[in-house]
Amino acid sequence: MKRYGTSDTDTDFSNFQVFGDADLDGAADALPDCDAPGGQRLAGIGHELAKADSAQARQALLRAALRAAGFDALCYMRVSRIGDTINRLAYFNAFSPTGWAQRYLCERFYEIDARLAYSSRHEWPMLWDLSTIATAAPVAGAGAQAAAAALPAVPHHTPAVARTARFAAAAREAGILSGVSFGLGTPDALDRCVVIFSSAVATKARLPDMAIGHAYALAVGLHEFLALRAPQLHRPTYSVELSDIQRSILEFVTRGLNDKDIAERIGTSHHNVDYYVRQLKKLYRATNRVQLAYIAGCVLGASNARSDANL
Repeated sequence: MKRYGTSDTDTDFSNFQVFGDADLDGAADALPDCDAPGGQRLAGIGHELAKADSAQARQALLRAALRAAGFDALCYMRVSRIGDTINRLAYFNAFSPTGWAQRYLCERFYEIDARLAYSSRHEWPMLWDLSTIATAAPVAGAGAQAAAAALPAVPHHTPAVARTARFAAAAREAGILSGVSFGLGTPDALDRCVVIFSSAVATKARLPDMAIGHAYALAVGLHEFLALRAPQLHRPTYSVELSDIQRSILEFVTRGLNDKDIAERIGTSHHNVDYYVRQLKKLYRATNRVQLAYIAGCVLGASNARSDANL
């Protein structure tokens, strides 16, 4: 495991990490015929990956499946967003081009990657090629929604344009020329997994529906397998149990109250409130109060929805 980026001032860890296939061999083995909790079998390729006894076996299995689907590589990322800002990214690079994950994070390409921006928000597949990456305008097709409106407009002749061009050039060097990406849900309110399939073929504008379906099945199977075998990728970042006072403070933070007003509402000192707010910022990896309020709204909303569903 390698870490990239700068650490938050309130924490001692980096939010940007790369994991390899060898990291999975240290995880507890899953029983081949009882892969998932409750005795349910993993979907498709996920079950086969669970039965594989080494990183080499998994490589052979999934790379053969990739070739059969018409692709050369895939990138798997778990992304946490606060609005348009990515504040955490865990990258599983076992099936990516050599060195691509490290460059992707070190040069912060995730900030301008149109595929990541689209698939972090939409369930429809996104077809893409280098022109998509260079213009930040996704290619519609095979049922995909046009996502140009969902992406920020980039003015011409700006440093952002030069940076996007550098991203496209780096992708070309890595043989990442075209493909399809998918967004997959997670139990956490702000997290989403994105799987990007790539090929050295120049364009996928006419990618057959069968190839897209095959890629989606591979994405789901790998996603389920990693949910069990890669706790580094799938730790419950936001699905934590809050005390009554923590929950109350979060609710007041979302309403815009300051520490003094919150202290009066819950009958404690503003120093205690400040302490709890700092701990909550650390827990949710928020760098300021605005980010904490955004996260709190999502977390509390998801928690309330689960409670209502259990009634």
